Amino acid sequence: MNETVKEKLVRQFCSHLDELPDQIVENLVSEETTDLYSLYAELIALKNEVRIESRQVKSALDEFKSVFETLQTAHEQMTVELEQHRKDKEILTQAVLRPLLLGLLDLYDRLEAGLRSVAAYQPSWSFRWFKRESGMFSALREGQQMTLNRLQNLLDAYGVHTVEVLDQSFDPVCMRAVETEHRPELDNGIVTAVLRTGFVWDDQPLRAPEVRINKSARK
Repeated sequence: MNETVKEKLVRQFCSHLDELPDQIVENLVSEETTDLYSLYAELIALKNEVRIESRQVKSALDEFKSVFETLQTAHEQMTVELEQHRKDKEILTQAVLRPLLLGLLDLYDRLEAGLRSVAAYQPSWSFRWFKRESGMFSALREGQQMTLNRLQNLLDAYGVHTVEVLDQSFDPVCMRAVETEHRPELDNGIVTAVLRTGFVWDDQPLRAPEVRINKSARK
């Protein structure tokens, strides 16, 4: 390109600049050019900020994990303590109530035996003529039955229930054999009579039943 053409182009460019509005010229002059070094520096700064924030997030997660582990340990310890407290309460309850319940069972035996005696009693012919005495006898029997029923309801409320063992095979673990009899038609070891009622307390043995069992000669 010769000098004449260069001068012509420069004059045209200068003429074009003179025609631009002052605001556009000021904006062009004031704009900062971004070179590769500045861009790289900004990227480095951004990378450092991300690294710092990542460390902060990791630190927060570590603290949360520590707090969570502490809460979990406290929860497990509390669960163990509550279970131990429940067991201690059950042991204390049994230690206090067991003698009382056994005392009630003794009263139950006495009432039941008395009721059987009254039911089996046969008054003489002359006694039947005295209506007053006969009525008192009937009232006594009804009163004993009512008392026995109330005692049975009280035992039921505490989870105490009778054990049904009649006509079952004798179990030395949960029964006591106090009498035997010989009945050839039955197998050996069958419970033929309950001499003293057995009870369980919340499915746990409270008093073993005393029974009569069959002692058969059959092998």
